[in-house]
Amino acid sequence: MPKIITLAHQKGGVGKSTIVLNLANCFKDNVRVAVVDIDPQGTALQLKDRIDNVEIIPYDKKLKLLPYDVVFVDTPPYLSDLLPEVFSVSDLVIIPTKAGIADLLAIRSTIALVKKAQEKNKALKAGVLFNMVKYGTTLTDEVAEQVQGFNVPILKAKISDRVNFTRSVALKDGIYGIGDSKAEKEIDQLAKEILLLINT
Repeated sequence: MPKIITLAHQKGGVGKSTIVLNLANCFKDNVRVAVVDIDPQGTALQLKDRIDNVEIIPYDKKLKLLPYDVVFVDTPPYLSDLLPEVFSVSDLVIIPTKAGIADLLAIRSTIALVKKAQEKNKALKAGVLFNMVKYGTTLTDEVAEQVQGFNVPILKAKISDRVNFTRSVALKDGIYGIGDSKAEKEIDQLAKEILLLINT
């Protein structure tokens, strides 16, 4: 039975697909990985022939029966009717967000859905991931203080605002095919944190 890791945020442009595809590339050499795309835009599905050793498939209600070790779920930029169903079988929900006021306002609805799912799926874990971080500003810290008030853990890993992440999406090995060691390290750190969360 696969571990199911869902990336969700009702706001578009927070980097869900980019993170999903790079995490899949990070895991693919060690486990059987699939990406399930439930976003009608089909960002991940459109790239399925360009990425090596990662199955990218449309939504299947029997997520827990898929023949993989890890399944990453890419969700749409709105509160889809499918989210409660997906959360009910997920092991971890990652909520990627930028450090902006609009993102902070939008995150509340996603967190509320996660908390509702946790009432039934007691094993479901969740964490907020700061993405597209601009270092040297205090905004991320200010927004982090606000997020702490929502009683959802903030992941230690942070993903920087790098052009190479944008470029990585269409490459067969993602960020690992570019030669940006700092970007690779950020995805590696996120992957390690995910492993700790889903295995404890």
